[in-house]
Amino acid sequence: MTSADLSSGPRSLRLAEWPVLDGSALPEEQRTVFQRRKLAVEAYARGDTLLGIAEAYGVHGYTVQRLVFRAQQAHPDGRLWGYRALAPHVRVRSYVRSKAPLVLGHKTGGNAGAFAQLLLRHSSLKVQLRGELEAGNVVLHPGERGRMTGVKGVAARFQQACRELGLGAGDYPLNQEDKAIRSLGRTLRAWLQDDFDLAARVAVARAKPASALRQLPERGASDAFDTVEFDAHKMDVRLRVIDCDPLGGEQSFETERVWLLAIIDVATRCILGYTLSFKRECSRFEAIATFRRAVTPASAPELTLPGLSLLPSGGFVSQALEQTRYACWRQIRLDNARAHLAATSLDVVCEALGCAADFGPAYQPDDRPFIERFFGTVTATLSRRLPGALPGRGSAQAALKRLRDPKDTLRLIVTTQELEELLDLTVWNYHGTPHAGLGGLTPLEMMQRHVLGIGREPVRPRLIPQMLRERPELLHDPVLCRVHGNLGRGERPYITFFHVRYTSEWLARRSGLIGQRLRIHYDESDLRKVHASTEDGQIIDDLLASGPWRYEPHSLWVRQEVFKAKRRRQLEFGTGDSPIEAFLALRRKDAGKRRRSASDIAQVQRERKTASAKAKAAAIPTPTPLADALPDPASSQLVVGPVRGKRLRIERGYAR
Repeated sequence: MTSADLSSGPRSLRLAEWPVLDGSALPEEQRTVFQRRKLAVEAYARGDTLLGIAEAYGVHGYTVQRLVFRAQQAHPDGRLWGYRALAPHVRVRSYVRSKAPLVLGHKTGGNAGAFAQLLLRHSSLKVQLRGELEAGNVVLHPGERGRMTGVKGVAARFQQACRELGLGAGDYPLNQEDKAIRSLGRTLRAWLQDDFDLAARVAVARAKPASALRQLPERGASDAFDTVEFDAHKMDVRLRVIDCDPLGGEQSFETERVWLLAIIDVATRCILGYTLSFKRECSRFEAIATFRRAVTPASAPELTLPGLSLLPSGGFVSQALEQTRYACWRQIRLDNARAHLAATSLDVVCEALGCAADFGPAYQPDDRPFIERFFGTVTATLSRRLPGALPGRGSAQAALKRLRDPKDTLRLIVTTQELEELLDLTVWNYHGTPHAGLGGLTPLEMMQRHVLGIGREPVRPRLIPQMLRERPELLHDPVLCRVHGNLGRGERPYITFFHVRYTSEWLARRSGLIGQRLRIHYDESDLRKVHASTEDGQIIDDLLASGPWRYEPHSLWVRQEVFKAKRRRQLEFGTGDSPIEAFLALRRKDAGKRRRSASDIAQVQRERKTASAKAKAAAIPTPTPLADALPDPASSQLVVGPVRGKRLRIERGYAR
């Protein structure tokens, strides 16, 4: 302690910021000493003289200044020592060894602080040990003592690093009987105890990050439709698809995987929308389809499986409460998946729906606890109860061995259609089941309290614009397509969208649009027609696809797969043939060998079922052929009357 520290005086003391100490926890003798020291320091901060303090409290003036100096030192927790430094027998600084280490054989004492002295002299050794922990070379097993493994390998590399620094057999730690391996282990354990994040990476079991320790705001929400969480979950279950061939026979194939995408309301735990996908990976189109399903009204599911019944207290949110139809949320939480970070997905979330996107930290699913907990409920109540489920790492091998028995068949595994019905039933009944996080209320009852104002102020959800209700395809970003055509050849205007020509009666008559660009909005689940507008925003008629692409509902994924197979010369179809049936026939050849082909068949079946349900709900008839809907552009260009020959002129330089 310097003379400057002793003469600093009480002007720099801020006792209100000092960490306090509960004196009642000390023994009686130490508690008496602590109270006298505390009163003496407080009197010194008020400006009393050192002589008066010594007479009043029995604490020497130099001791008071020494206590103040100790209290203003930095504590390992980042704060000052404060009143904690006034307790007797408390060290405010760790022990620093100055004497050279002793050469010990079988003795255990005499080298206190030698290992810390070594790391202080050679900082590269400390960096190496920290790197061993961060690289995961040391494993901390769960338990009260926290047993560590991998220390011997770290010690061997540490000793080699000591030799490379020039330390010989007569230097510490190589001159010790155990080569200071116990001191090394105690140092590693002390570092892990002081750094929770480092210990969580070293631990075998995944440690949940505490939001309170990160000083983040509460992850919950107080109002319905304020905050929602969205994520995708790969269901650990084997599925089969039943396909009917053109001859009427049924064949069963096992699919590759199935994804569940869902949006949950944080305040009420209600599932606003969900989607199944049988593709290998989820794309931005599945994410947008889930958003669209969450903001559009839902209807009661139609159950065909025997023994299934819907709970009277359950239901879908938009089906049970008319006020929530077309309702949108204020904020949505997502992870850092590429499908969520895509520009199209962000435009839908932030611009079309008008909500804020909250991307949590990567590889921390507990930052979105509510949707993850729902996925856990689906796994426990649905996935693991199905034949062919893969509940865990140990039992998965036994399940695969039993279900892949050559004598066994796929008859015990549920089909994709059955899974959709079971999922609809699960979500419906989930809304009518008491929830522990809602105080025993069901999610649907909590939503009713928020929307209807039962026991609280009612929530007025924000509704999406009327144009989005009538045309959900406007959720997608527009695609600019150039209008093609040629007046000299009599070729009417049209556009090319994903390898297929589109036109309409209105566009076919507007030759002035040739060369200009149109804004195309499309529904990726049904590309039979697209919504078009000019670059200045004038809405024109819907454009219909040409050829066989107009008659059968198909998604963008199906069209891309068809033309991909066509480029590879794996698929051929004529003018009057259905490209979708040709694609299914191609996948049927490999469905018995490749589960991905079976998943493609399941995806096409699901898209057909969804399109049929939409047409039935909206009472929209199937589009009529071109001859009945629009005048055939080709036939309208035919000349009526006698035809005169035209003289052809071959330009110079033309060669046959």
